[in-house]
Amino acid sequence: MTEVGSGPISVIARQMNTIRDDFIPDVFKTMQAEISGLNHDARMLDLWKASLTESFDAGIEYLDRGLPDHLPEAPEASLVYARAAAQRDVPLSALVRSHRIGHAGFLEVAMEFVPLLEPEQRVPTIIDLVNRSNRFIDLVADQLTIAYEQEHDRWVSRRGGLEQRWVSELLTGRPVDVKRAEKALRHRLDGLHLAAVLCVDATVATSDIVALFDQARSLVAAELGAVGRSLMVPTDEREARLWFSVRTPRKERPGVRLRVRAAFESAGFRARMAFGRAEEGLAGFRASLKQAERVKAVALAGGDRPSARVVFYGEVAPIALMAGDIDELRRYVADALGELGVDDERSKWLRDTLREFLARNRSYVATADAMILHRNTIQYRVAQAMELCGMHFDDPDVVFRVQMALEVCRWMAPAVLRAAN
Repeated sequence: MTEVGSGPISVIARQMNTIRDDFIPDVFKTMQAEISGLNHDARMLDLWKASLTESFDAGIEYLDRGLPDHLPEAPEASLVYARAAAQRDVPLSALVRSHRIGHAGFLEVAMEFVPLLEPEQRVPTIIDLVNRSNRFIDLVADQLTIAYEQEHDRWVSRRGGLEQRWVSELLTGRPVDVKRAEKALRHRLDGLHLAAVLCVDATVATSDIVALFDQARSLVAAELGAVGRSLMVPTDEREARLWFSVRTPRKERPGVRLRVRAAFESAGFRARMAFGRAEEGLAGFRASLKQAERVKAVALAGGDRPSARVVFYGEVAPIALMAGDIDELRRYVADALGELGVDDERSKWLRDTLREFLARNRSYVATADAMILHRNTIQYRVAQAMELCGMHFDDPDVVFRVQMALEVCRWMAPAVLRAAN
């Protein structure tokens, strides 16, 4: 904090600051458990966490500086989260409730430090603490509400916002007037749909995002041989959902995947694209997007290698089904690979070698040919990898778990690995 106040309120504020790193995750878990309507993806969860963290820091500073009448500005991360929530039709009531839960949790813990004060200070400090924290929450909540409502109005007023509302209605699964939806979206809902989620890197300037969206849609539609107009609906300023009408499921075969990936890489797009599977009709419209959303978690975890920039459901279906709980997946990898599940260069090439070896029916010769290495090098690497993960080939269940963990690492490292010491 830039200035340090004095008096009993500052004592409480500084004590709260010492437990910051434990308090914030605990409150975040409480919010997730108690608030409906905030079933966010990884990007929105990150924005939500950042909002909570900056709100805590701003609140501590507000209390500690002893400026109860000073009008605080809402933290920038909180404003970003409010605008992103408006773009995704997250209920405003859910956002307001999250701030109330955070406030209640803050006061509950802060009261535990009141006994540190002199007896005659305690009651006045409690009253002052409640009044100041209430004022801070009210002032910040007002600013966030305004930011949310302005962004929601702006978003809906644009055609993209209207299309987003129609798409949201289609995705609920409730009965819908298909003809009206097709007319509003200018997109047929029969036939085969291949859905995708396009996520633009944070390094791309805001002014360049719309152009990148359009360029990526045109390029992918051409490589897929899409029929008619593809549908693209932004979900926030850096992410869009797309649906392509394709003629047959063969459009998902490896040759097409390679072409799309190569074209995407050649274009130099600083973005990631996660595809579902081609599915039929309105039900397929929904199902393919659900698959693409699952694949997105894999793509976002995959680092900067080209194969992680464009990922298809058919390539990673089992992993995508597990990727919704990254913490649990990380534990699975750690249990299966042991010391081989470390994020360093040596472990990486040992994992790559062991994966190729197991995929080629444990043939040293075939693995050496595939990796263009000497057979003795393969033998040495496999032995080292087995030693690190404690694997024995006489237990097929263990071999299966290791193979699955290696495949998870192939697509989602380093997000699922343990940091190197």
